[in-house]
Amino acid sequence: MPQERTLLYTGREFEVAHVRSHAHGHEWSAPYVAASQRIVFPISRTMLDLRFGNDTWLVDGLTAISFGDAAIYQLRPGAQAARRSVVVSGHQRVPGHSEPAFCFLSPRSLYRVHAAQQQLRSGSGDATLIASLVGEMRSARRLAPLTGPIANARRLLAETADRHTGLSLHEIADAVSRSPFHMARSFRKQTGLSLHQYRQHLRLATALERLVDGDRDLAGVAHDLGYCSQSHLGAVFKQEVGVTLGEARRTLGPGARI
Repeated sequence: MPQERTLLYTGREFEVAHVRSHAHGHEWSAPYVAASQRIVFPISRTMLDLRFGNDTWLVDGLTAISFGDAAIYQLRPGAQAARRSVVVSGHQRVPGHSEPAFCFLSPRSLYRVHAAQQQLRSGSGDATLIASLVGEMRSARRLAPLTGPIANARRLLAETADRHTGLSLHEIADAVSRSPFHMARSFRKQTGLSLHQYRQHLRLATALERLVDGDRDLAGVAHDLGYCSQSHLGAVFKQEVGVTLGEARRTLGPGARI
């Protein structure tokens, strides 16, 4: 996957870059080798698959990845759209820690990733916020590889979460040949989130991305994501992200100054 890399910060302990990866077909990439320890924070909804050893992971707009030193992995894009990430790379090599770790970011943490990137882009802040997020990653709950019906349900939810007429939770359960009760229980057990929470977090991640891209039509964003009104989206956004839609738009939009 061809990449465009923009360096945002460099210091003694780590550097921060904005990486834009361009899809090239739907085949597995050539193997990548991590030159040092790195954490990849998502800032776009575009999905991809990551293969490490015998395991394959769905990497969506909520999944952060921590790579150890010299990790070897492959990527496969899920769509033709570009995927954007904030990548924090360590300068020191730590032999023997190559296995990657995966975890979900909450909407509040995703907002902080976007805000940290905006700070560094505008030159109005240091890397303190990024350092805080890196520290949280070290203690976050790790995701185990998902297989079978749960993996299929997660993929379906991720593919349809930002559509106005997405699949209902009962339709998701039917699609993977499980009862809604067993699907909901197994999904929460394996991911730590309910089906509804996961879909709502994905929708909020999409809302954040659209604000970053300069979308000022908040009513349109709410409609597109399946909320009954702007005020409904605003109430959910404030509860889960910690700031209002208007505050997020002023902080994250093009040309913002923090």
